[in-house]
Amino acid sequence: MKVWSRREVLAAGAAAAVVAACGGDDGGAADATVASTSTTGPATDATVVAGAATLTAADFDGLGTCALSPEQTAGPFPLDEQFVRRDITEGHPGHPLRLGLRVVDAACAPVAGAAVEVWHADVTGDYSAFTDNGGGKDEAEGTTFLRGTQTTGDDGIVEFATIYPGWYPGRAVHIHVRVHREAAVVLTSQVYFDEAYTEDVFATGDYAEFGPPDTSWAADGIAGDPLADGTALYLSAEGEGTRGLLNLGIS
Repeated sequence: MKVWSRREVLAAGAAAAVVAACGGDDGGAADATVASTSTTGPATDATVVAGAATLTAADFDGLGTCALSPEQTAGPFPLDEQFVRRDITEGHPGHPLRLGLRVVDAACAPVAGAAVEVWHADVTGDYSAFTDNGGGKDEAEGTTFLRGTQTTGDDGIVEFATIYPGWYPGRAVHIHVRVHREAAVVLTSQVYFDEAYTEDVFATGDYAEFGPPDTSWAADGIAGDPLADGTALYLSAEGEGTRGLLNLGIS
């Protein structure tokens, strides 16, 4: 795996342009999804779901209207380094998650050449690279699991192979997202998981040891209203795991 600096990632995508409008009305609440056809990254990147069809604009158009995604804190655990890869699991156990995100502009047109960065906690609630005191195993400096960056193609779509995030006290289950264009971070936000769906996942496998999250959307001081804000992933079963999709609107 090549570790890229933020400058290298942004330079690689700087020449790409915005193309073809996406479906859906301009008004109404934002609806979300995720998927990736980006081929950025090493040739050794794993297939996200064996035999799964490539995500296309049609997968996202059915999610509803487009709207700008709200800014939310990056929290205490982002990194400057960009790990350009689709499979971000590094072998960590958990419920497989195929995460697809489509970047669109204010006119609902897909944005090409945007570097989409994600990071999240593992099953135990631990973030890589930091002593985070989240209640999990707390691996620290030098670890890079569950972090990655992909660059959107002409369809605005990126895709990550990851696992369903675990939880830690005081937060609803979430994934951090940043979108980079040229020399700027144009969106810093977080995306969230349906609470009933999460409860079912957390009753199984490695998650069962930790039980359900201690914080709901309503009790989370950062989450806001994920349904109204368009930060709730559209979740569906896919093989032995889950597919989560979302449109990310940038100004």
